[in-house]
This record gives sequence, structure tokens and C-alpha cells, in this order.
Amino acid sequence: MADLTISESEHRERTRTVLERADANGYDGLVLFGSINIHYVSGMYHLPTERPVALGITDERVEAVVPRLEQEHASRDEFIIDEVTTYFDYPQGEPMEAVADMCARLGIADGSIAVDVDGSPARNGYTGPALSSVVAADVGVEEYITELRETKSDHEIELIREASVWANLGHRLLQERIKPGRRPIEVRAEVEAEAVKTMLDTLGNRYEMRSWANPMQCLFTTGDVTARPHSMDQTTRIEHGDNIVTIVKPNVGGYTTELERTMFVGEASDEQQTYFEIMKESQEIAIDAIGPGVEYAAIEEAVVDYYEEQGVAEFTQHHAGHNIGMQGHERPFLDVDSNGEIRPGELFTVEPGFYVPDLGGFRHSDTVLVTDDGTETLTYYPRDIESLIV
Repeated sequence: MADLTISESEHRERTRTVLERADANGYDGLVLFGSINIHYVSGMYHLPTERPVALGITDERVEAVVPRLEQEHASRDEFIIDEVTTYFDYPQGEPMEAVADMCARLGIADGSIAVDVDGSPARNGYTGPALSSVVAADVGVEEYITELRETKSDHEIELIREASVWANLGHRLLQERIKPGRRPIEVRAEVEAEAVKTMLDTLGNRYEMRSWANPMQCLFTTGDVTARPHSMDQTTRIEHGDNIVTIVKPNVGGYTTELERTMFVGEASDEQQTYFEIMKESQEIAIDAIGPGVEYAAIEEAVVDYYEEQGVAEFTQHHAGHNIGMQGHERPFLDVDSNGEIRPGELFTVEPGFYVPDLGGFRHSDTVLVTDDGTETLTYYPRDIESLIV
């Protein structure tokens, strides 16, 4: 694709939509503190630390308060910010007083303000205060942007589609380099270096990093470690006969995708083959069940029914999937307790899986787009066991 950045016109449309929702609820304007929310509305991304960053939005203006070290970046022409105000640092500089002054300039300090969170999030040692304690306005926490991010625009979908192409490359390189005796962290480092070089050489100056995260993350665990879905152990050496569970997550234009596969080092045992085929079938059941108007809960219910029939329900540890976009995990969820119906423009990681003690985990994950009349699977790495033998 030609453009790897969300356009200024789309950011302005997002701002207009958020303002309309706030106005309908009686708010005079908005103040955003979440880094992803600020990025989503204005295009201005930044590294979130203890230093508060705030975006103020009214019908007339968009202003930002940032620490001094973000001033030049926040003032870039492509971000839809009319004025940038700085403070030196935190705790010096009184950042929330600068936010209160911004609210006064925008004419909302004595009115009613919608926020994504009442003050900068507590992280890296930051302790407040809340916005509601430094302005006279009524402050209400709303989920407007979280709700907007549930469905994606055509351009967002194309960015995730592009990321999915690179996921295929990353996973191919990963599978080629997995060998008995090696450690996952060693393989990861090699693969990510080569994959990122190829990706950046191909996309050129159009590609822009929007965080310190690697543009292509290629991780895996091995052996019985895979029975712990979120284990961080990447130092256990690969052995013949191991399960391998991978995750590849490229990022393009601020959007990510997810590709996961269960593989085997050498010929899989009868037990491994049996569990693999149950897992693969469960993912197919989930993907086939997804469609516009289907309840979110119904997807996991179909998987649970199948797992109970196959006698593996006791090995499950998580729901069947989640939305994906600017973050790896977004709302809504394919979960038995999720309310509502699936809509066109939502994208889900479809990843039902189960984890057998002393043997390993069994999970594929693919990124699936909901269309007007069904689904399109954006990730396309082979899913059959013959293709996934190392």
C-alpha cells in the first residue's frame, strides 16, 4: 500500500465524531490523557512515561500540554494540534496546572469536560493530581474513543492487512531457524533483526516507528513451557519432540496483527497429533461461526461445546479471541460473558487453545476481519501439521 499513515482528514473526522458524542451528553469539550487515545484522535504519538501529556479538544481548537522533551515532536505539522504548551518535567513544572490553564484557554475550565481518565495515569512513579481537583468543571469519564476503536476504517484495515503480510515473512524466518539445542531468545534476536531489515528496506522512508517496540516481534516458547500461555521463559533450550508455540506481531502505521502457530520439533507423537487436530478444528469452528449479527458470546460457546465433546475443556485457560488494532488486545472480546453482536469492520484474533500439563500448549491464532457478508482471514501462514514440523 502507498500510505502507511492515517490521513489528517481521517483524524479530523475522528475528532468531529468524538465532539459530537460529547456534545450530545452535555459536555463543553474533552481532555484526553491516554497515549493511544491521543494518537488515535490527533495523530500525535509519544512515549508514555511519568510525565503527563494531555490533549484538549473543543469545536474551535485542539491544544496539547507536553513535557519540554516532546515539544518539537508534538508541534509537527501533520498532527492536528493548534497549539502546544510545555512544562519542564515532572515533578517539577506542575504539569496539571498547565492542563488547567489549557482548559481555561479552551473555555471549558468552568463547564463540563469529558475525559478518558480523570488525570494522567499512574505509571513510572506519577501520583497525580486528578483533573477534577484542579478545575472547577464537572469532569465525566467516558469511553467514546474505546468505542470508536472497536470498528476500523478502510485505511486502518489496510494497515492491518499490510502488517499481516509481514507476519508471514516473520514466521517463515522463525520456523527456518528453530533448531534443537538453541534457546528461543537467541532465535528471536536473529529473526527479528533480519525481518526488520527486510521490512524497512522494502517500505523505505514511508515506515515510521511510533514506539520503542521492535517493528516485528517474533517470539516463541518451547517444550512443556508452552503449557503456560503467557510464560516469559525464552531461555529453555529447544529439544527434539518439543511443542513450539509462536507469536509474530508486526506493526505498520501504528497498527498490529497477530499470527500464532503450534509446531513440533521432529515428528509429532500420536498424543501431540491428536491434540493438534482438536485445536485446529476448534479454530475453524470459531472462524466459521463469526459473522455480522452473531453474538460475541456465541463464538466461545461453540468452542466450549466442542472442547467438552472432545474431553479437553479442563485444559482451557482463556477465551476464544479479542479485537486488535492499535493495541494487541482491544475490546470487544470473543467471550461467553461479552454482550452485543459482531459488526462489519471489527477484527479479531481467533485463538481458542488449550494447555496440557507436562506436555505443552496447542494454539493457532489468526487475525480475522468481519465483512458485510462474512469474514476474511488476513493472516495466511500454513495451519496443517505437516507444514509445521521443524
